Amino acid sequence: MKPRIRPVEIQPVGDGYLIRDPLGLSQGLIVSQPALLLMSLMDGRRDLLDIKADFLRLTGYLLKEEELRDFLNMLERAMLLDGEAFERALQETKESLLRSGVRPMSHAGEAYPAEPSECLAFLRGEEKVKEDLLGLLVPHMDLRVAKDTYWEGYGRLGEDKELVVILGVSHYWHEMPFSALPLDMETPFGILKTRKDLVEKLQKFYNFDITHDLLAYRQEHSIEFASLYVKMLFPQAQALALIISYGEPDFLKELAENLLRTIEKELYRSLIISSVDLSHVGRKFGDHESYDPSFRDREYLKLLEELRVEDAFELLKATDNSTRIDGQYTNTVFAHMLRSAGLKGGRIFDYQIYHEDFTDSKVSYASMGF
Repeated sequence: MKPRIRPVEIQPVGDGYLIRDPLGLSQGLIVSQPALLLMSLMDGRRDLLDIKADFLRLTGYLLKEEELRDFLNMLERAMLLDGEAFERALQETKESLLRSGVRPMSHAGEAYPAEPSECLAFLRGEEKVKEDLLGLLVPHMDLRVAKDTYWEGYGRLGEDKELVVILGVSHYWHEMPFSALPLDMETPFGILKTRKDLVEKLQKFYNFDITHDLLAYRQEHSIEFASLYVKMLFPQAQALALIISYGEPDFLKELAENLLRTIEKELYRSLIISSVDLSHVGRKFGDHESYDPSFRDREYLKLLEELRVEDAFELLKATDNSTRIDGQYTNTVFAHMLRSAGLKGGRIFDYQIYHEDFTDSKVSYASMGF
């Protein structure tokens, strides 16, 4: 037996650590520092004797066989170990979602009101001059913080839309370079229907299952927050939602072209949304202190504004994306789609930086129209 810990999220909590399951199959565990060290030895390469020997070498403590097996059983119950129990729970959860046919709201009552009239009042801002936009770049930042910037974009949408393509980012465990959501989406304003025929059409371009990462959508706010505005503004519209996780420029360009082929007959009544934030700097993200990231954001946004998509990607690659702009891959697909559709550029409606005092951290975000 060579136990292996699944990909997890680790957050310091007091004297211990909260181990979170990024797929949400379990509530996670709070463990001590020695327990975290023990988990780090479970990499699928060591058997139980190796784990005991390395733990003894690192700590001076000889684990009893019973202690180690009890700990492994606890990890297995918490779905934190790769194995049959995890695979069974994963498959059961996927099948349950597919049977329901709907992605439930996961942030209602917290980030936004669940009651329709309250949510409408919360999301809407002052009336704005309407524009016929094909592309819209908007935040996925906490709505309670950034709703004015959201409305700077969404509030300008004029022409009715029949199809909305939502391009989000991956905040949770995501194996494939991109995925498509095969479920309808619950919102306070009713169900936003997904064009499952378009998911099937897009699938024909790929030899991997583009719905494989279904569970990544359960709590994904970059998809959920966009779905609220789409259903509120265009009650009859239907959607095609994707998470763009990673990829080289050629792959991302090809994905953009395949998406355009998938929706080409309906492009004239479509809206393409890139649901992204910009820089993430400060102690919360591994820096010693926060700093003003606008120098990089402005440079990056200028390239996007001119749809210089290759230059925008190269800027972040060349600087190792030092300010952690999380829309790198999503915006590459977004900008390629717009340029291939014949657009020449867009303009910035709003740009903001949010500072979180207690962690001395900053997140920037913007809205742009094309």
